[in-house]
Amino acid sequence: MHLSMKQTQDLNLVMTVQLRQAIELLQYSTQELEQFIREQELMNPLIALTEPTVPERMPTSKTITGQTNMVDTLSTYEQNIRDELFEQVKLTFSKDTDIKLLKHIIYHLDDNGYYEPPIVPIYKEHEIHKGIHLLQTIGPLGVGARSLQECLLLQTIYRHDSPKHTDEVIANHLEAFANKKWQQIANELHISLCDMQAIYQFILTLQPKLSSLFHQEAIQHNTPDIIVQVKDNVITFSLTDFYLPKLKLHPDYVPYITSNSSDKGYFKKHLSDYQWLVNSIEQRRLTIIKIMTALIDKQKAFFTHGFAALQPLTLREVAEQIGVHESTVSRVTTNKYVQTPYGTYELRDLFTSKLQTTTGDSVSQVKVKSLLTDYIKNENKNKPLSDQKIANYFKMSHGIEISRRTITKYREEMNIPSSSRRKEIQFS
Repeated sequence: MHLSMKQTQDLNLVMTVQLRQAIELLQYSTQELEQFIREQELMNPLIALTEPTVPERMPTSKTITGQTNMVDTLSTYEQNIRDELFEQVKLTFSKDTDIKLLKHIIYHLDDNGYYEPPIVPIYKEHEIHKGIHLLQTIGPLGVGARSLQECLLLQTIYRHDSPKHTDEVIANHLEAFANKKWQQIANELHISLCDMQAIYQFILTLQPKLSSLFHQEAIQHNTPDIIVQVKDNVITFSLTDFYLPKLKLHPDYVPYITSNSSDKGYFKKHLSDYQWLVNSIEQRRLTIIKIMTALIDKQKAFFTHGFAALQPLTLREVAEQIGVHESTVSRVTTNKYVQTPYGTYELRDLFTSKLQTTTGDSVSQVKVKSLLTDYIKNENKNKPLSDQKIANYFKMSHGIEISRRTITKYREEMNIPSSSRRKEIQFS
């Protein structure tokens, strides 16, 4: 065995800090990029920012909903309904024990209006039960309930228009009701299907949760990163980066860059960081423009007719068209919004998988979901079809090859119940 020394040459890609930041920069939304630029100004004395000359920022755009993979950016803020209930308690009740009990219950209401008991019980079960019923006289019906069943039951008991036997259905047959076993319930209660229909319609008017009262939805507006306009069937787009501050070299430090002072090395590094930031921002901008140009070319029907016209498209197809890696397209389309004549969407939503048809063509997942929604909406509610029969229908009527499992997956993603739970009451 001989020991020897050999010299080899390897080529490795080193992930520098600047390279990592350049990759992260691609993922930033316009608002995040602005924040990053301002942070760099604080860290680099050579960076001076010039504020945009536009009088106002780009008006924000409300994100629309309607598809399962579209953005739904709703945030909530707490109202003072608990304070209002506290005031009502003081005005309505005179006994200190009742006031104290009701304040305890109100204090322990969760965001759905349900009573959430403390870890260490303070009141006995019958006292809480009494307090919850007292609360119905001043608060929204159902407030203070400890379960969905109790919430529905309280509303039924305290409403004067509840059909006969509704409380029995909720108290003893709620699971069968949820599974739409109408005939079974009717037989056990000795009522007709007509009576069952009235009970069903009434229960649909009840509120399973009171979250809308305890939380008011405040729509969080998103500033779009790209605005698309369509005029005379011509599609144009623009970036909303005009409100970003402009970068320039700080005039007070420019002389130090070219001087031969002892601080030249210090300023040389910051100059390199400045140039990297300017180049990275410009590269990000050009990449977004290339991707949007490709998207408009491939998704023209979407921009002119709306989300239902979205065509099958993958990240790889766009990457190959503009000559970049697929991961670059993935990063650029993350966390960015595009405003169109039909609403504002997350850029990533413009990519959708495809399904094959019997003719060899392809259809987008979005189109299939739209067809599925329309079919179920218009189906015979007395005899809704199973997922397998819907899959067979798609193949026979639309030529779309789709499995039962895929139908089930799409249906669950859109929160559509199974055929057994879609079935409505049949009158004999």
